[in-house]
Amino acid sequence: MLPVKMGNTYHHHSEEKKPLKWFASPLVEDHVKDDGEKEHQSPAITRENTQSVLDSEFHDPNAEAGLQLEVEVCTQELRDMPSFKRHAEATNQELFFDLFFVANLTTFTSLKEINDSASLRAYVGFFALLWLTWYSNSLYDVRFTADCIFERIAKALHFGVMVGFAVVGPAWEPGKPTSSLQKYQVLSFILMVSRLVLAAQYSVTLFFVRKHKRTVLPLSLVIGSTLIAALMYGSITGALPKETCNLELGVCKQFTTKVHYAWYIISAAEIVITVGISCYWRVISFKGTHIVQRMSLLTLIILGEGIIVVCKAISKIVKNGSQFDTQLTGQIVSSVLIIYLLYMLYFDRMHEEHFGTIKQQVWASLHFFLHIMLVLVLQGVSYLIMWVVALIRMDRVDEKFREIEGLSLTGAYANGTLFADALRRKIDVYLWNTIPKGVDASKALETWNSTLTVLAQSFDNHLTDEQNLTTVDMITKSLNTAESMAIQTLFDSLSISVPKTAPKAVEEPKRKFFDKAALLQKYETRFELVFDYVFLSAGLALTFMAIIAFVSLPPIKRHLRQYVRLLTIVLIGFAVCLICLINTSKPSQKHYMESNWMLPTICLLFFFCVLVSHLRPPARWRGIGGHHKWHGA
Repeated sequence: MLPVKMGNTYHHHSEEKKPLKWFASPLVEDHVKDDGEKEHQSPAITRENTQSVLDSEFHDPNAEAGLQLEVEVCTQELRDMPSFKRHAEATNQELFFDLFFVANLTTFTSLKEINDSASLRAYVGFFALLWLTWYSNSLYDVRFTADCIFERIAKALHFGVMVGFAVVGPAWEPGKPTSSLQKYQVLSFILMVSRLVLAAQYSVTLFFVRKHKRTVLPLSLVIGSTLIAALMYGSITGALPKETCNLELGVCKQFTTKVHYAWYIISAAEIVITVGISCYWRVISFKGTHIVQRMSLLTLIILGEGIIVVCKAISKIVKNGSQFDTQLTGQIVSSVLIIYLLYMLYFDRMHEEHFGTIKQQVWASLHFFLHIMLVLVLQGVSYLIMWVVALIRMDRVDEKFREIEGLSLTGAYANGTLFADALRRKIDVYLWNTIPKGVDASKALETWNSTLTVLAQSFDNHLTDEQNLTTVDMITKSLNTAESMAIQTLFDSLSISVPKTAPKAVEEPKRKFFDKAALLQKYETRFELVFDYVFLSAGLALTFMAIIAFVSLPPIKRHLRQYVRLLTIVLIGFAVCLICLINTSKPSQKHYMESNWMLPTICLLFFFCVLVSHLRPPARWRGIGGHHKWHGA
């Protein structure tokens, strides 16, 4: 009997549509017998397949009879191995699921600002849970998904899980004192539902491949680990402290919980177990799947999210009436080039062909770290643009304050009302009249107006008695407070805030006065954090791209020249990370942060990495070691 031609059978979206069934087999169907029973294909009995099975079993190479028997046994085992349907590209359902991922990421990014180390950890933690949930679904979809009513219902539930993430996102502040357990309960519930649905999907797959004995154990282990993860997520809800509220006073007791660490550990453990099982039992591995395209599409989506963030930053700048001078234009051009260079560094090293069953799974899992770095660097790039704009506008506000203050010292104003009105006109035209819609500056404006009133009165008192040092102190404090309100409003109009735990303003009897130096220190501290994580994430992104490219190198390209290129990119990545060491000298760091060279520095280093990836040796060197070795470098 001649063996049936096998391998990974690819199904394109153009195939004839058939009525949906309640359940569909993930196996390739050979033909339908006369009695209606379906028969499934098995892999082709080839020398490569036979040798792979022989290598995994013990045999005596010196016993010819035993070897012949083992070949027959292996042939039978190969006939028993299932052949799963493979798609040449991502299905429409997978792409639709990716839209929910990017919608969650975009929404969370727009709502949650990174302004301290706690918010940075919270951002990374939320992205980790979102990414690991997406990856858990993708590990199933690329191997076993089959279009049927059950799968569509399961996918609808997964869409609901993603909507649940959107519900939790706005209230996501892990580790901070809280009196409401709702966000923890909701997240534990949706994570449990996600894993229960996955366990049901794997169980249906196991039902259809149960006759193939080699698949029973690995799939059972995956189902077991997924169910255990679901139970652990569910048990977290019961382990949470009970809310205690005083109904008469309307006050609830606040508590701090570390439950989010349990979510991170469980999500990471189940991914490690699922990938580890597929590495050990090759029968359910990712060979022949579109996992490479799946990861590259998500990388493209994350880069696209970076473009959205940068464009939003530009729109905020336009709404604030900022002029696009050479400084601002250079920052915008650098940010766009950074995204484009990241795109080239990743996709120019993309290899679509299969490069090893285990390596492929390691390659896919490493994208978790790469995607976190990309999200952080792209988010930070938009903040750095805002920082440069804020510095430019602050300098101009300060110039206007110093101009009016200087005129007051020369006697240009006959009374305090003229002095205050001159200051009001200068700042109103530049700042208060350009506040974009949606920015609530009512409190700052109220403080601004009351401060100008105090300023006018103090100036009049000073004109009456120039030896009165109290009036001089009141004028200084009033000017300081007025400028602080202008600076705070300037940052608020750019959607830049400082942590709520920041020190409060110093209160004088019946009036509030603000220290401009203290306020500026808060914003500087916030952007020092942005500076550090942008350069660290940019350097680590280069490093992980080089590692991912190394793992995916096909054998034909594994030579010294490629290793040198990848090593150079890693070294440049380390150099970008080491730029953060400038914070050991605060004056140097402040000088660098006030310059316009932060984004251009990253851009130039990324451009150098692209050059390293594409430069070819001189023509006279190509013949050394054989011309064919240099071809296609």
